[in-house]
Parts: sequence; C-alpha cells; structure tokens
Amino acid sequence: MSKETLSSRAIAAPATRARTVHGVSMGILTLDTGFERLPGDIGHGATWRFPVQYGVVTGVTGPQVMAATGGDFAAAQPLIDRFAEAAARLVELGVDGIATSCGFLVAFQAALTECCTVPVATSALLQIPSVAALLPQRQCVGILTARRSALTAGHLRAANAPADLPVAGLRDDSRFLKNQLTNAPRVDFDEQANDLLECANRLMSGHPNVGAIVSECSNFAPYSALLSERFGVPVFDIVTMVEWFHGGLRPRRF
Repeated sequence: MSKETLSSRAIAAPATRARTVHGVSMGILTLDTGFERLPGDIGHGATWRFPVQYGVVTGVTGPQVMAATGGDFAAAQPLIDRFAEAAARLVELGVDGIATSCGFLVAFQAALTECCTVPVATSALLQIPSVAALLPQRQCVGILTARRSALTAGHLRAANAPADLPVAGLRDDSRFLKNQLTNAPRVDFDEQANDLLECANRLMSGHPNVGAIVSECSNFAPYSALLSERFGVPVFDIVTMVEWFHGGLRPRRF
C-alpha cells in the first residue's frame, strides 16, 4: 500500500452528522438525585479531563433502579424506555458515546445498546472480564457495591462476569448509604471514606484471594486511591471505565 494511501486514510474525516453541541464526545446519563457529589464522582464536572454532556433521567432514582433491575425484565421495560429516550436526546445534541451513573443499570446494557445509535457503557461492572484477565488464576475480582442485597447474579451475567465473585456492600446503617437515600445536600468525605473502607475490609479479609477491586457504585470513585493504598490492589471504578471509553472515542494523536 502506498504512503499516499496510508496518509489519506489517517487523516480521513469521520462520517459527519448534524450536532447542536460540538467538541463533546462523552454523554453521561445521571439519575435524578440531590445528594452532594464530590470530585471524582461521575456527576461532578471537575472529575473529567475532557468535556462531558450531562443528561438527567428525570424522576428516576437509585432505589427505583435497584428494584427494577433486580426483578422481572418485562416490568423494567418502562424504565428502559426512559433511559433510551434520554440517551437519544444526548445523541441529538452531538455525543458519540453514553455512560450512566448507576452500576445496577448493567442489567439494561444489552437493551440500551440495541436501541441506541452510539456505543453505551452502563456500568463499571463491565470492566470485570478485562480486570480478571490481568490476574493470575489463583486470584479473583472482588466487587464493592452500595447495597449487597440489590446486586444479583443477573447483574453479573449482564456484565459477562462470574456469578460467584465475592461481593461486599455498605452497611444499611452507614452514613454513606443514608446520604444517598436521603439526598443529603452536604456530605463528609472522611465519614463516607470510613464507611467504604470498612466495607472493603470485610471484602478483603473474608476473601484473601481478591487481587483487584471493581466498584459497582459510581459514588465510590472519589475513594479509589484510598482503597488501593490501604489494601494494595488495583481499583477500578466508573472513572476508569469512562476514561477508557473516551480514549476509544477520541484516540490521542501522536
């Protein structure tokens, strides 16, 4: 193949489409929440080293998602339709890929990718197969989640992950979980960190073969550095998921 042909392919413009917003590749669908989101959270604009376009799925809360994704798929269809409509609005604005702010939405991964015209990443849990491939066979991926009882084998199957991976969730009486459920307008970083470190300690002490952590909850990402430092394992979250996703949508030029 000639150098001229290679060069022309390298600089060929992608297929164009009408856009209202330009220069933003990543769209993020958030639940309708009111709690304070800290830097590192998917819903805090300063988290990102690239521009993102937010869209709120009005009227849809975390408890609604946990209930719908853990039950009958047919009953979840109205909620899937809400997310599909919100995703379509972001695509109309001009984004090239869409992520969501709740890891339990992995249950809708197949449905949303089928109805959306751009790639979709519903959950940090989608990283599990790739993270597992990095580990020796004697080790496994451990999962941290907001609510243990809400994370089912169906969620893990939707992420193409084994259903028997070790999982730990926040305690029901933890301030972290209460902040989420009550839409606390102010949260304390250290207080929430202590709750999550306690959760991770239960995971790691009960399963010494855990070689890496994947956090289901997108609100855990501000604490990933603390988790990695405390337990000495790699930690993957919604930020690592979206950064990887964006890296494919907008590859670096060299």
